[in-house]
Amino acid sequence: MLKRKSKYILLGLVIVGSLWHPSVKALELNKETTDVHKAWNIRFNQNIDFNDEGKNSIRVSDSKGNTITTDIRSGDSKTIIVDAPKEGYKEGETYTIDIGNKIHSKSNVYLKNGVKCIFKINKSDNKIGDSDKYKDQVDNVINLGVNKILKDGVEDQWQAVAVSKHGASVPSSYLTFVQKEINSTKGDMEQPIDYARTVIGLMAIEKDPTNFEGYNLMEKIYNNKQMENESINTYIFSLIALDSGKFDVPANALWTRDKLIKTILDNRTFDKGWDYAGDKADPDMTAMALTALAPYRDRDDVKLAVEEAIDKLSSMQNENGGFSSWGTENSESSCQVIIGLCANGIDPTGDKFVKNGKNPLDVLLEYRTEDGGFSHTKETGCNGIATEQGVEALEAYKMFKEGKGSIYSFK
Repeated sequence: MLKRKSKYILLGLVIVGSLWHPSVKALELNKETTDVHKAWNIRFNQNIDFNDEGKNSIRVSDSKGNTITTDIRSGDSKTIIVDAPKEGYKEGETYTIDIGNKIHSKSNVYLKNGVKCIFKINKSDNKIGDSDKYKDQVDNVINLGVNKILKDGVEDQWQAVAVSKHGASVPSSYLTFVQKEINSTKGDMEQPIDYARTVIGLMAIEKDPTNFEGYNLMEKIYNNKQMENESINTYIFSLIALDSGKFDVPANALWTRDKLIKTILDNRTFDKGWDYAGDKADPDMTAMALTALAPYRDRDDVKLAVEEAIDKLSSMQNENGGFSSWGTENSESSCQVIIGLCANGIDPTGDKFVKNGKNPLDVLLEYRTEDGGFSHTKETGCNGIATEQGVEALEAYKMFKEGKGSIYSFK
């Protein structure tokens, strides 16, 4: 341990933005949130040697001093993440994160003094109750949509997510399909984004992507040498995949969370959104980026971009409450907006997204088909992609109302 006063490690706590302190002795940060599954990011000014000693020196407790079991993991080289307990925090309760002085940098510089961070979980106004006029309808439409998917057969990861989040069993045929796909390529998939989508699908069926058929698909994401100059959706879904199970990423990985976040932010359009290839915001890609950035929306470098993108989506909304992509109004655009807003704690039925009395949820429900699915455009019949995304969007809305976090979070 170094004894020079100027050599102590500094700590910043990413509660709302990044807070930096020239001298840390004992610090109380009183923060409030309604997110019962909130993950707190503890950021340091040096690369951290994240080992068992440091991990065990971080403790979360409630107002009575009871220790709360949480997952404490490495974010990037300078960040430690304290996840919420599996069952979530309790509304109305106050918690303390105690950060001990056993944490040290790679160069063996220790945190000078322990730190206390206090936060309270406020009651959310978005809980399902009598005031939620959509509850029964959403539950019914999800049930019909899942039954439709199961009847037609689960053939891709998004269908697996839709079925899994409903609490239904994904047919074993999907696992067999993924096994064949991985083994036929010997773990070397055609495009980098293929690893991300496969990981998300595996998480939906509770399979470990770090050891699937003998392959570590997570490493195929964070150490992928082919990911340079890929399309924006590759970076978006790679980040979503890394966060789907809160996987650790080595500090020396080619694609850390920080690098993926920076790449996503660097690829914004001039009008404060995202597009697949153009320079003007597209609602689908903007919403997908919001979904990926949601766990980091309290970071200074992310917060403004998220706020501006939400404003951009509101300004892009059609007069009837729906959304158009590539000049065509369609159900999937509304789906992605609903998912992206819900991931960021924004009510898609709120005033900001009401146009002439209708919101994206109202519009999405207009695309239902008689067989329980959804159409791509109105009155064109059931469409498989529209159905899986429609169910996912409604499940995302339901999870938002229940305070259960992102639809792509599985742990």
